[in-house]
Amino acid sequence: MAYAVVRTDAMAGTDVRGQLVSVKYMGADGATPTAIENGNVLKIGALMTGEREIYVGGAVAANDKIDDIVLIASPEVVYDERKRNLDDFVNEAGKACRGYHIHSGDTFSVTAEALSGTGTPAVGNIVELAAGTKLAFVASATSGSTKVGRIIAVDVVGRYTYYAIKVD
Repeated sequence: MAYAVVRTDAMAGTDVRGQLVSVKYMGADGATPTAIENGNVLKIGALMTGEREIYVGGAVAANDKIDDIVLIASPEVVYDERKRNLDDFVNEAGKACRGYHIHSGDTFSVTAEALSGTGTPAVGNIVELAAGTKLAFVASATSGSTKVGRIIAVDVVGRYTYYAIKVD
């Protein structure tokens, strides 16, 4: 199975560590440790019981505030030597992963596996929050959904096609 791949092209968290957060995805019910792909988004909740720096991550609602959302972008460390590609990596259930706070002016890129929508993502599409963990791409803004940004470029790098998103 191919998982989503992410690049943190020009995000505040690449230079300012205070813009990073450790988070565990606890599934739709908020209590079940669940695997999550890089390039997906989570809503940050409370600190996990007994932890000082790891937050509970939950599924996103379409109308959540962007300040409560993080982009999941953990270093791709794969321990199974049979898996050698970036799209072989998934953040394991129950393990902390790295989240980047999203700010106006940030740019990041994801492969299509991190996006939901009809058809193929294209330059000019609006990217917004949707229920779950994937960002949605649409031709025009959806009423009641929080706009994240816009696709500004489609980059083909080796075997991966990235959709660069500029945050509004």
